[in-house]
Amino acid sequence: MSKWFAFACLSVLLLLAVGSLAPVCAADAAFLKRFCIDCHGGRTPEGDLSLQHLQTTAVKPADLELWQAVLAQVESRQMPPEEADQPTAAERKQMVEQITSLLTGAGVAVRSGRRLAPGQGNYVDHEALFSQQPSLTPPGSKTSARMWRLTGQAYEEFFDQLNKQYAMGIRNYGEHKMRAPWNFAPEPNFTDYASSHKIGEAEIEFHMRNATKMAKALVVRLAGRQPSPGFSDWIPEMNAVILAGDAATAEQVQAATTATFQGVLSRDPSPKEQERFTQFLLQNLQTLEANEAVEQFLIALLFRPEMMYRVEIAPDGSTRGMLAPRALARSLAFALTDQVPDEALLLAVEEGRLSTREDVQAQVARMLADKELHKPRILRFFQEYFGHHAAIEVFKDEVTLKAAGLHVNFWYPRYFVSDADRLIEWVLNEDKDVLRQLLTTNKTFLLTMDPLGRDKYGESTKVKKRLQPDTPFQGFEQTVLDVYETPLPSRHEWFDDRPYDMPKEHRAGLLTHPAWLIAQSGNFDNHAIHRGRWIREKLLGGLVPEVPITVNAMLPDEPQHGLRERMAVTREAYCWKCHRQMDPLGLAFEQFDHFGRFRTTEQVVDLEATQAKANLDKDGHPRLTKYTTIPLDTTGAVERSGAPDLDGPVADPLELVRKLAASERVEQVFVRHAFRYFMGRNETLADGPILVAAHRAYVDNGGSMNALITSLLTSDAFLYRTLAVDE
Repeated sequence: MSKWFAFACLSVLLLLAVGSLAPVCAADAAFLKRFCIDCHGGRTPEGDLSLQHLQTTAVKPADLELWQAVLAQVESRQMPPEEADQPTAAERKQMVEQITSLLTGAGVAVRSGRRLAPGQGNYVDHEALFSQQPSLTPPGSKTSARMWRLTGQAYEEFFDQLNKQYAMGIRNYGEHKMRAPWNFAPEPNFTDYASSHKIGEAEIEFHMRNATKMAKALVVRLAGRQPSPGFSDWIPEMNAVILAGDAATAEQVQAATTATFQGVLSRDPSPKEQERFTQFLLQNLQTLEANEAVEQFLIALLFRPEMMYRVEIAPDGSTRGMLAPRALARSLAFALTDQVPDEALLLAVEEGRLSTREDVQAQVARMLADKELHKPRILRFFQEYFGHHAAIEVFKDEVTLKAAGLHVNFWYPRYFVSDADRLIEWVLNEDKDVLRQLLTTNKTFLLTMDPLGRDKYGESTKVKKRLQPDTPFQGFEQTVLDVYETPLPSRHEWFDDRPYDMPKEHRAGLLTHPAWLIAQSGNFDNHAIHRGRWIREKLLGGLVPEVPITVNAMLPDEPQHGLRERMAVTREAYCWKCHRQMDPLGLAFEQFDHFGRFRTTEQVVDLEATQAKANLDKDGHPRLTKYTTIPLDTTGAVERSGAPDLDGPVADPLELVRKLAASERVEQVFVRHAFRYFMGRNETLADGPILVAAHRAYVDNGGSMNALITSLLTSDAFLYRTLAVDE
């Protein structure tokens, strides 16, 4: 047994001597007897570490760093080792609490919310979450009151809609587009957590420029003549104030304040806002020109918190309560769309039809069923979950492309990404066995491109299809078709709005789609470790510790050897403890190269041919790098998955993904990730009943994503806010 577990046992013994801690109970003694003494007692204790005659003295300051490491090992379920008996979730939870208490009692700050950050959600014990045992899941799911920063897309969409609503004529496209003051950098985990993003001085200055530009344009519109009906919205009350100038009455300004709040923010001002904004405009009208006074008023209006945040607080200062209807409407809108609440949601608020769980369920069902309502947040969940958009950022240089037989001008991974997005949308539209379909289908869309590249490539492709249906595909188009192994002799057989079959013996789901394979690769080679880690964390709910700073995480630079052979260094005892969780999963995907192409052999450098005399220049340097191929080994394994039916060897990636797709545990882990995305936080043990209900809704409705989303958006975690801090 490892020394780490012995240290964990030691920590429990030390607790006996710390008077301020919880007293020893029978469960503690049973824990020690069951997990420690058998190996770390007697004359030949394992690891030369005996606990039999351990003196229970106070923890020394020099040991505190060690206890923090012990906590990390036990909490991450790295210990006890696999071959040892495992404590139950309750026993492990108690041990973690005892070690935490020990550390805090010694003055070490152990942050209670340390596991709430993105990427830390899997630290919550999976079995405990889905156990449905009250002793393991404390009552009452808690989502703290919060200011959740809007996504960049929602921010930009508001300004774009306001520009169109009042026909202000701002060129809000291309290089002139009013951009959000913040952007989410691509990350392996979800980017939009409520606790992760703050607004600082730089963002405020950026927003000020946007607000000023919009306010100036809106003043010009409101100061002019009333537009024809249907041309644009209009605020006649503010027009009257502009025309009256410093002669405007308090009643006129008050009416203009109310009307402008309604016209811009789609709500009435609160009594305090009514008073403040009315007085602000009245004072400015006495010292500024009318247009400038109204401009300052509008800038102030565009700095209300909802311009940059989802404001989610318990109503009326209560410690726990359901979100107020208007706040709930915004939360629902931003959960599914990038827009403020639509007319139907606002009408439900006004008519008092958004104050119960049943009311919310009716609105969620309406929004999900509305084909005209654009709901990009659902697709974005899958984009961030699978991470295939990262393929666009994986650079392949000219040398690498040529070595692979590809032309540098014909490599556009954006095509694969767009095709994968379209496939996800197609599966979502069917809404049956969504996860299983995404993990097993051999279908793909072809050459759909995305709107950002449509003008340059997509539209030209469609024009050529229309005008010259028998023209062969261009080089970059043909490269895409070759990678998919989907031959189309001419354009008249191609449609970008229907799926095509890839060879079913070669492809099964998004994990074998070129977009995902490229995203989970390096610049010059496959990245089996990344691929394995993705599966371990995103499908199995496992934990992979970060690379220690003392480790040089580099494979040998031996291009004459295959990747599996070069990765043999990860099997050293110090490395294998972590790498065994990733490598057997990722190495199965050696069936594909780092361009996402199916292969039966692996290309390596032929050192003998490269160094041959005929290939050397006058200085003795190789003119060309020569290549050869070696046989592939695509075997892999699932180990310590937490589901015995999953564990075992696999022959290739198709067997692996089909095995994963049939697993209930994988479904549950998928539900956990959906919870994180739509709630903007990690799950806690108290959320166990919500996750169980969401998974049940998904399964009972035939693998319906809509049912899963509905369950989450009508749960206490979404509807209620508390003043208590999440733990």
